[in-house]
Amino acid sequence: MTFTVLLSDRARTDIERLPAKIRRQVIDDLQRLEAQPFPDGKRIKKLKGFKEDLYRLRAGDYRIVFLRQSAAVSVVRVLAKKDFAKVYG
Repeated sequence: MTFTVLLSDRARTDIERLPAKIRRQVIDDLQRLEAQPFPDGKRIKKLKGFKEDLYRLRAGDYRIVFLRQSAAVSVVRVLAKKDFAKVYG
């Protein structure tokens, strides 16, 4: 089953602000989410303590925060590891 990846306005802005090399890496990882948005305990983990089922995908030194819905993945934010820890840690 293929999932549709949807970007929030905030996530789109986060991606646009990334350096070109990291932006390409994040986009590659978003394409992988289309095929496999399920937690694997390594790169994808469910975040604890939130009302919604939020997940994070590790993309090098960046974290992609997303919601998994029926046939779609909604990307909420794309943050550097240190910023992710401040907001979601």
